[in-house]
Parts: sequence; C-alpha cells; structure tokens
Amino acid sequence: AVVSTQSTFLLYEAVVSTQSTGNNELKCALAEYQETVEIIMSKYRGQMAAFMTLSRNQEEPVVSNNEQVLQEYVEKMTDLLAISDEAVKRDEKMDHDIDQELARLRYENKYLRDCLKIGQNFGSIDRN
Repeated sequence: AVVSTQSTFLLYEAVVSTQSTGNNELKCALAEYQETVEIIMSKYRGQMAAFMTLSRNQEEPVVSNNEQVLQEYVEKMTDLLAISDEAVKRDEKMDHDIDQELARLRYENKYLRDCLKIGQNFGSIDRN
C-alpha cells in the first residue's frame, strides 16, 4: 500500500511537472506573439508617417504598395491568431487530460484506502 501511495504521488508530480512545462511554453509563445505584434505596429506606424509626409509634399495622390503591405500584415496577424487559437485548444485539452488523470488517481487512492481499511478490519494487515 505504501508503494502504491508513493507511485501515485510520483505520478501526480509528473502530471504537475508536465502542466508547468506546458504553461511555460504558452508564456513563451505569448511573449513572441506580443513582440511580433509590436514590430508589425511599429513598421506600420513608420510607413504611415512616411506616407503622410509624401502625400503632403505631392499634389498627386501617392500610389504605393501600402495595400500590399497591409494585406501581408493582415495575413501574418491571421496566422498568429490561428497559432494562438491552437495553443489555447492544446492548453484546454491538457487541462482536461490532467483533470481526468487527477480524478482517476483520486478514485484509485480511495479504492486503495478502502482495501487497506478492509485488510486492517479483518486482521490481515497490521495497523502499525
């Protein structure tokens, strides 16, 4: 019974360690996402400032590749959103899996305690 309790505890530690690793990976992904958004926005601001300067200096409207650049940014943002959605789905699945494993371990622990109690009550297991 002591060995089962130790193995249950070790399994619980492994599950907690896995969840911690997953959380760290999500934190890293979020930090990368935020950096990427900040880079995109700073480039966008720079291009818009240049565009505004050019349009003030010229009488004719400036035709440039701003639409193409904006479309590329939109595509990149769409990709980043898809990646973050996938990360959220994986995190939710991991949480669900951990909850299931924890429920199974709790049930197993209760069953083992009941077996130990029966053994003690009928004298086949020493209480000491």
